[in-house]
Amino acid sequence: MARMPDRDTSIGGQRKDFPETTWGLVRRMQADPSAALETLCARYWKPVHQFVRAAWAKTNEDAKDLTQAFFMWLLESQVTKKFDPARGSFRAFLKSLLRHFVAHQNDALKRLKRGGGRKVLPLDDEAAAAEAADPKEANPEVLFDRAWVSEVTRRALDRVRRRHASDGRSAQWRAFEEYDLAKGEQPTYAALASKLGVKESDVRNYLFAVRERVREEIRAELSETVADERELQAEWDALFGK
Repeated sequence: MARMPDRDTSIGGQRKDFPETTWGLVRRMQADPSAALETLCARYWKPVHQFVRAAWAKTNEDAKDLTQAFFMWLLESQVTKKFDPARGSFRAFLKSLLRHFVAHQNDALKRLKRGGGRKVLPLDDEAAAAEAADPKEANPEVLFDRAWVSEVTRRALDRVRRRHASDGRSAQWRAFEEYDLAKGEQPTYAALASKLGVKESDVRNYLFAVRERVREEIRAELSETVADERELQAEWDALFGK
């Protein structure tokens, strides 16, 4: 996983205008819940699964069923139309819904059974099992936020990687990948420069450029679930620290 980005004005506030896509996903979901459900599931099933697994303290299979039931409930109840971005982020709103939902878990599972076990999203069995912490020792809200950060960062990294590949800047991405995303010991700038056939100063510039782009993409992700620049900064601080 990439290191968490440093706090920077390119995220928090002064160098860039707040995008016109403010809480765009939530707007789409409120206008047409069915059409937006697939996107909602793809983005947030892991945080939801982490929450219900820890809060419910049951098996992974039970947690998967409850995760399915939660997204079905979002679709059928259209409760997302009640979201008011002036009162906080969509992440906080979703956690409040989860607390209510888990408290009424038996009703949720009955609805799922009545629906014939209809699935609304694919859950990766191996990924879910590997990422699930011991539910008796985990704080569901901490796990939810951790998974949320992981998904936001993963999507941002994927977009940056694809953009650098298409723009002919693969060397920049490779430097970032081998340094910031190193699974073992990080190479020195000198070693990385030698490997890439560039100067050490180039490595520094590459890393700076890609980190800036990753921060911008994370900012774009977060901006879809908050109302304005102030809320964007608050969400950044809550997830990545001040």
